[in-house]
Amino acid sequence: TGQPRSQEPESTINLGDYLAILKRRKSVIFLASGLLFCLSLAAAILWPPTFKSTATILIEEQEVPSELVHSTITSYADQRIEMIKQQVMSRSSLGKVVEQYNLYAGMRKENPTEEVIKRFIKDIEVEVISAHVIDKRTHNATKATIAFTVSYNSGTPDIAQRVANELTSLFLGGNLKSRERQAQETTTFLKQEAESLAAHIEEVEAKLSKFKQRAAGALPELMP
Repeated sequence: TGQPRSQEPESTINLGDYLAILKRRKSVIFLASGLLFCLSLAAAILWPPTFKSTATILIEEQEVPSELVHSTITSYADQRIEMIKQQVMSRSSLGKVVEQYNLYAGMRKENPTEEVIKRFIKDIEVEVISAHVIDKRTHNATKATIAFTVSYNSGTPDIAQRVANELTSLFLGGNLKSRERQAQETTTFLKQEAESLAAHIEEVEAKLSKFKQRAAGALPELMP
């Protein structure tokens, strides 16, 4: 029969062991850290600067009384912004801006128009701004879109500002057309409501006149 073997105690690594490893490898660690720092510093210096120009557009409340034309504030504003965004960010609209300000001149020589438009869209940012407001109909606090921002990123500050202004003008122009269509629709709706109300009043007056003719002399206002 063999004799039982003696088991060696399991080795454990404590904090002192880690410190000893760091001391032995400190030169390698410092070298790697210094190399990373130098690469980061070089990237920060050599990386071309990017300038961002931003415009904030506030959303006005509808002028038509809510008692006549009901609308959901948040969803309506979001829908309008998205609709105008689709119009402004169309290929034809952005293509005119690219040509007007001679954007991406080098890229346009070597790439098709679709790639240039994709790059242009990538440099454009449209973000909505929401806040808690009081709904006039329910008098309850609700989260609504009150504004949105239009930004453009460029390597030249002057171009960034001019293109951002142009995009803002396009958004405002699209909003103006949308408001004109809405005003026409609202006018047509109110006109139909007025005509319907006038017809109803005329019908009621005709019925009242017939009733007075049938009850001639017996109405309370004709009594002594």
